Amino acid sequence: MKLLAKFNLIFLVVFGAGGFLISQLAHSYLIGNARDEVLDQERLMMASARAVRDYTAIEISPLLEENPRHRVRFLPETIPFYGATTTFAKLRKDYPDYAYKEAALNPTNPEDRATGWEVDIIDWLRDHRDEHEKSGQRNTPMGPALYLANPIKTTRECLECHSTPAAAPKAMIAVYGSANGFGWKEDAIVGAQIVSVPLSVPLANANRAYPL
Repeated sequence: MKLLAKFNLIFLVVFGAGGFLISQLAHSYLIGNARDEVLDQERLMMASARAVRDYTAIEISPLLEENPRHRVRFLPETIPFYGATTTFAKLRKDYPDYAYKEAALNPTNPEDRATGWEVDIIDWLRDHRDEHEKSGQRNTPMGPALYLANPIKTTRECLECHSTPAAAPKAMIAVYGSANGFGWKEDAIVGAQIVSVPLSVPLANANRAYPL
């Protein structure tokens, strides 16, 4: 083989290997960007949920508590948890891949009880009180998923329903009983707001931007 042909062959091999390496790096970079974009969207959804919770606690609950029906029939609209989860359920019509849960270690409603991996997140947030969020990746039956979690801290207003059964609204006790959701302390981390999305979402975004 002539020297020029050998040189051209070596050049093609090197060029091909370089091109493959560059494409892999570019794809990895796009996946990283796509993950960051998903986390930013999760942060926006989390902020929206917190805004709904605050609005419910400050504006809605005081009005509904003046309603005479509230004394004989529990109105879930007075609860910030209810406002946030109901609003997010409507938001999922536009973002069906995103899931939201306010998971608590000792909730009034058993449906809000934290599961195994959610308990681990809450314990981590309790051990790292200076951290305002925790994000990561976990395996699910549907494949890997990205999650973002913020701590739920109790306020003085929370204790009106969650200190002791005797202090809680009788209408709430009539619905949920007196066994769950009590013994909370002010400024304690009792749960976590968790937004999760399948990892396939950022991967699909990256593949659309730079298909391999």
